Amino acid sequence: MQLRRLACSSWALALLLVSARGEGQGAEVELRTQVFHEPSAVSHMTVLNPEASIVAAPTSAIKVFGGYEADIVSGASEVVKAGPLLEDQPDVVSRASVTDFRQVGSLGVSLEREHARLSASYSHGRENDYRSNAISISAGTDLLQRNTDLELAYSHGFDQVCSLAQSTLSPTLRRGLGSSDGCFTASERVESLDVRLDNFRLAWTQAWTPVLTSQLVLSGALQHGFLGNPYREVVIGPSGQTAQENHPRDRRRAAAAFQLKYYARALKTAFGTGVRGYRDSWELASVSFELSAERYLFPWLRLLVHGRAYMQSGASFWSDDYTGGEPAYGPRGRYWSGDRELSPLKTLLAGARLSSTWRSSDSTRLALVFRSLSAGASLDLMQTFLDDFTWAGSAPDDTFVMLPALNASGTF
Repeated sequence: MQLRRLACSSWALALLLVSARGEGQGAEVELRTQVFHEPSAVSHMTVLNPEASIVAAPTSAIKVFGGYEADIVSGASEVVKAGPLLEDQPDVVSRASVTDFRQVGSLGVSLEREHARLSASYSHGRENDYRSNAISISAGTDLLQRNTDLELAYSHGFDQVCSLAQSTLSPTLRRGLGSSDGCFTASERVESLDVRLDNFRLAWTQAWTPVLTSQLVLSGALQHGFLGNPYREVVIGPSGQTAQENHPRDRRRAAAAFQLKYYARALKTAFGTGVRGYRDSWELASVSFELSAERYLFPWLRLLVHGRAYMQSGASFWSDDYTGGEPAYGPRGRYWSGDRELSPLKTLLAGARLSSTWRSSDSTRLALVFRSLSAGASLDLMQTFLDDFTWAGSAPDDTFVMLPALNASGTF
């Protein structure tokens, strides 16, 4: 009930933003909500993600923007990871109900000139067991008669995660956090662990012809601190001994993505293709391929369909069972993980989105307020194929995800 009231409050705030009148050059408000749903029989999960953002332009060169979003989480999740060598002890895998409410607020300003732009923003997030803060800056410019666009961005995050007060213990003796009670208080039961995040991005967008464009994006990240799940435990001994998930404290990440967009005039359709490669210091490597097609069904309505295939290797210390021997299973040095996102896997995603836009005439405004209105709806379906991840020898049934979304925006 409390989550429902908080969700209603977030939408009330968004509606207030919509009803406000702009006093400067103009403003744009956008509302969006997305649902993440795993229809699993034993570890189902649903996340409602409402968002609201507003951009105001007090002058032609300056924009001020702010946003609010929330994650309302409910479901069930496994809290102890056991591999196939303990398949005769299925009770070792326990499940817990999950209820959480995360809020993130952001505020920023951008300066735009004829051929250059600069922006800076700050965001703060709060949830029961996590605090996040991030500062972001970006700069961009267009060249060669606006056919070339370059953008450079950097963000720094300084976060805190709640865990049991046990950092002085050996990793094999640490226990998972049972609940978020006492987090970020004077309670001696828990402690706050630091997480530092640095993200870099360089993007080059090029218009080669009136119907062909490309984009190259290089990105990197440095992460330091507690990078595991404070709740999850992993079976590390043949007798069923468990310990809190233990990941390396440093992770260096790098990725490169290339996209092409081509507008086929004869078909009145824009086709897109893209590839992305990734590798990090945990020796996890991945590659993904994406295809898309977009066209106007009517002057005010357009349809986008897209699909993506993704595959990755496992982290160097990944094992489905940390109790057996090498090489197929067993310990991988000093680290252990129950995170299936660090295991070898593949995913297939397919989806569609409808978007519509209505513009007012010079003399009148839509609903007496808006210069333009936009609305959209989308649905993505994703299936994950796990190569060797199990829960005590049983294949997970939470590998199918539905992602419906709605959005609306208006300028006034």
